[in-house]
Amino acid sequence: MITELERKQLKELLQAHYADDVLKILSQNMVLNRNGEPHNAQYVRMVFQGFRKNSDIEAAIWQLATEKKKELDLQKARKQNILKNKP
Repeated sequence: MITELERKQLKELLQAHYADDVLKILSQNMVLNRNGEPHNAQYVRMVFQGFRKNSDIEAAIWQLATEKKKELDLQKARKQNILKNKP
C-alpha cells in the first residue's frame, strides 16, 4: 500500500494524468481485473490514494515513477551539460 508520504512525493513527481500512463503499463504487461477486463482510471486513482489495495497497480505506479525520475535526471543532466559548455 502506498503511504501518505509516498503519495505526496509521487504526486509531485508524476504530476497530473498519471492514471493514463499507469493504464498503458498495465496494458503492456497484460494485467487485467478479476473479470478479465482492463482496469479503469478511477480504480487506478483509488489505489494511488490508498482506498484500494492492488499490488499489480502499485507495481505499475512505481514503474512509472522510475521512468519519470530517469527522464527528469536525463533532462537535468542535459541542461547542466549545455550550460556548463557555453562559450
